[in-house]
Amino acid sequence: MAAVAYRPWYSASIKEWLFTTDHKKIALFYGVTTLLFLSIAGLAALGIRLELWEPGMQFMSPETYNYLLTVHGIVALLWWAIGVWSAFANFLIPLMIGARDVAFPRLNALSWWAFFAASVLAILTMLPGNHIKMMWTGYPPYSLNDDAGVTALYVMIVHILGVSSIMGAVNFLVTTLRMRAPGITFSNMNLLLHGIAAANVIQLLGVPSFAGAVTMLFLDKYLGTNFFKPELGGDPLIYQNVFWFYSHPAVYVMVLPAFGVFSEVIATFSRKPIFGQKAMALAIWAIAVVGFMVWAHHMFTSGIPDWMRIVFSYTTVLIGVPTGIKIFNWVATLYKGSIRYTTPMMFTLGGIFMFLIGGLTGIPLALPAFDINVQDSHFVVAHFHYVLGMAVTLAAFSGIYYWFPKLTGKMYNETLGKISFWLIMIGSNLFYFLQFIVGLEGMPRRYADYPPIPEFVQLHHWQTIGAFILAFGILLTFINWIYSAVAGQKAGNNPWGSSSLEWSIPSPPPPHNFDKTPELPPNWTPYQYGHH
Repeated sequence: MAAVAYRPWYSASIKEWLFTTDHKKIALFYGVTTLLFLSIAGLAALGIRLELWEPGMQFMSPETYNYLLTVHGIVALLWWAIGVWSAFANFLIPLMIGARDVAFPRLNALSWWAFFAASVLAILTMLPGNHIKMMWTGYPPYSLNDDAGVTALYVMIVHILGVSSIMGAVNFLVTTLRMRAPGITFSNMNLLLHGIAAANVIQLLGVPSFAGAVTMLFLDKYLGTNFFKPELGGDPLIYQNVFWFYSHPAVYVMVLPAFGVFSEVIATFSRKPIFGQKAMALAIWAIAVVGFMVWAHHMFTSGIPDWMRIVFSYTTVLIGVPTGIKIFNWVATLYKGSIRYTTPMMFTLGGIFMFLIGGLTGIPLALPAFDINVQDSHFVVAHFHYVLGMAVTLAAFSGIYYWFPKLTGKMYNETLGKISFWLIMIGSNLFYFLQFIVGLEGMPRRYADYPPIPEFVQLHHWQTIGAFILAFGILLTFINWIYSAVAGQKAGNNPWGSSSLEWSIPSPPPPHNFDKTPELPPNWTPYQYGHH
C-alpha cells in the first residue's frame, strides 16, 4: 500500500472551507470572528475613554455614548469572553481525548453559522436608525422606551447566539463524555476539558433563562403584555432576577475555561504535575454549581428584603472558596518547579494576578454594607474588568500563544510576545486600578459627563492613557500572530515537551487528527512531568 503524503488540516479548497464540518476549521472561524469583535469592543471602549477625558460632551452626543457602551458590553461579553472559548473547545477537545472529530460535525457547523448570523445582525446595529442604546443588560423600563433603540434586534441577536451556544454545548459535552480514548477518565483528563465541560453545563441550564427574559421584554414592548410595566401591574425586578439567573453564571462560562488554560500552561512550563489535580477538577465543578446561587448580589440596592441580601451575601463569599483552592494549587505547582518564562507562561501568570485583584475586590462587593455605597460606581466597573476583561483576555491570549505551534506549525516571535505582554499589563493596571479610586471618590458608571472635580479629571486622564497603552499592546499581539503564521520559524511537533495527547501528533495536525485511536499506558495523565 502506498504511503499517503502528510498534509496539514488547513490545506483545502475554498469550497471545502465553506462547507466544512472539520472541527479545526470551525475553530478557526470562531477564533477569527471573536478576535475581530474584540477589536470592535476595544474601539468602542477607546471612544468612551476619549469622551471621559474632560467634563462636558467633547466628541459625541449622549445617545452615541450610550450606543458605544451597549456595543462594548454586548460584544466584549457575548462575542469575545464567551465566544472565544468555542474556538478553543472546537480545536482542542477532539485532540485532547484522541478523537477524529466532535460527536456531531454537522451540528457543529450549524452552530458556527448561527454565530455568524448573529454577528451580521450585530454589525447591522451600526447603521444609523438601528442603534441599540440600552446597555447589554437591556433593563426595563428604559428598554421599553423608544429612546432605547431597536429592542427587537437585541432580542433576535440574543436568541440566535443562544441557539448557537446550546448546539455547541450539546456537541462538546457528548464528545467529552462518549468519545474519549481508552484510558482517559474524568479523574485524569485535562483540566481544560473540565473547565469547558462545566461552562457548557452552565450554558445548557442558563441560556433558556436569558432567552425567556428578553422574550418577555419583546412581548412588553411590541405586543402589549405587562410583565415589567409597574403602571400596569408588572415589575421590572422580575426581569433582573430572570436575566441575572443566567448572566451571573455566564461569568463562569467565561472564566472556567480560562482556569483550564492557566492549569495547562503552568504544568507545562514549571515541568511539574498539577498540585491536587482532582481537587482542581472538583473546584471547577463547585464553582459551576454555586454560580447559580449568587445572582441577586446584582440587586442589593433594588429593594430586595434584608434576609435575601444576607443569603446572597453568604453564597457570594462562599464561591471564593473553590477559587482560592485553585490559586493555592497553582502556586503550589509553581513551587520548586523548573519554571520557563515563555510568552504563554507570562500571560498566564499575569492573568492569575489580574483575577486575584478582581476576586479580592469582589469580596467587599459581596457585603451589602459596602456594596450599597459603591453600587453603580466605577469601582464595580474596575472589579469586573479585572476579572472578566483582563483575566479572561490574558488567558485566551496565553492559550493562543501556547497552542499556536499546534495550530499553525510555526513559532511566534518570543520578543514581540513579551513586549506586548508588558504593555498590556502596564496599560490595564493603570486604567483599571485608577478606576477603583475614582469609583470610591463617587464617579457613577454609565454617565457620559461628570462635574469638573479636579480629582476626577486627573484620574480620567490617566485612565485614558492606560487604555491606549493597553490597546497598543493588543495590536502588537495581533501583528505577532499574523506575521508568525505567515513567516514564523517552523515548530517541532511538541516544542514544549508536553505529555498531553494533542502534542503526540504532528504540528499542524492532519485533517483526520489520529491515524488510529491512541492507546494510553496505565496511570497516564496529561501532566507527567515528574517522570522526565
